[in-house]
Amino acid sequence: MELVKEVAYQAIAEFFTEKPFILFGTGTSCALDLNFGMPALEHHLRAELSHGMTDVQAQQWQQVLSALDACTHDFESAMDFIKDDALTNRIVEITASFVASHDNTYAHPIMSGTCDWPAGSLLKKLVETLPQTDKQLHVATPNYDLLAEYAFIRHKVPYITGFHGGFLRRYDWNEAKKSVQSIQKSIGKTKQLLRVECRHVRLHKPHGSLNTFEWEAQLIECNGWILNKPEGTMRAMITPGTAKYQRLHKDRAQLAEYDSAVGNHTSFLFLGFGFNDSQLVNNTFRKKLEQDQCRALVITRDSNPRIEEWLSKCPNMWFICKQTGSDKSRIYNSKFDNWLHLDDKELWRFDVFTNEFLGG
Repeated sequence: MELVKEVAYQAIAEFFTEKPFILFGTGTSCALDLNFGMPALEHHLRAELSHGMTDVQAQQWQQVLSALDACTHDFESAMDFIKDDALTNRIVEITASFVASHDNTYAHPIMSGTCDWPAGSLLKKLVETLPQTDKQLHVATPNYDLLAEYAFIRHKVPYITGFHGGFLRRYDWNEAKKSVQSIQKSIGKTKQLLRVECRHVRLHKPHGSLNTFEWEAQLIECNGWILNKPEGTMRAMITPGTAKYQRLHKDRAQLAEYDSAVGNHTSFLFLGFGFNDSQLVNNTFRKKLEQDQCRALVITRDSNPRIEEWLSKCPNMWFICKQTGSDKSRIYNSKFDNWLHLDDKELWRFDVFTNEFLGG
């Protein structure tokens, strides 16, 4: 069966009749600056880890380099060769400093509007159209940077990350959600006081973030420590490689909250996400998309074998990306025999997509 534009557009329009869970990846940040991508991080780590290691650490790092140079592993899976805790901590610090320097470059321009985070207008539109009965949009990312948060500030989109408090913010979703609630009197004779939520983003960062730390045996968030944390304070960040998940906060609270959110949804939107992360697109996603055949939409610049594997197994997953020979669009769904090429639009760009399907 041949895929035509009318059928594709109808399927994409129908996708947005249900509120999706949104997972965005490094592609959203790389659209601004390639230094946010894994290739740039790999290059930086190669330079920084060329000295100052024990024999054991040097041996493990050499295994990573050999796997990468032989093209037997991608960067994330090659990093699983790192078992040494001290080397892991050093990699976390190098990674954080590298990403934080670029994050700092874009913080004020995004918040002031002189620079746009590509997915900002799309998420703003989805928040604005949330129903009165369900005013939270669940959004997740493996990204360490805070570009999305800066964009939410620019677009005046309320958001919570699970932390509450002042300079040092503690992890507690029940307390955090009070910041998007107001106390209002009910209509009627009883005049009860009710907590009323505003439309907002519930942002999950299960890999941790530039502003998350372990301090006095607690998980905390502190924007003031992004560029210069106190001596002896551990960053709560997960470096590439699935083996590192064993050090993700002792109670794994963030990952559990993420898994619960995924489980409560039946529609999924992936933005700038390459499906490299086996921890985030896990068995829960397999069941949702393969077995339950939930609807999914993937929008990213380039295709890759992992995305196409998921497409082959998930009949209700639609894919929008760039054509191989130009910047124009192509759309695919496994129920059809062909890729649909659209030679007049770049729908893989989030702002163009938003204008086309969500009214700008």
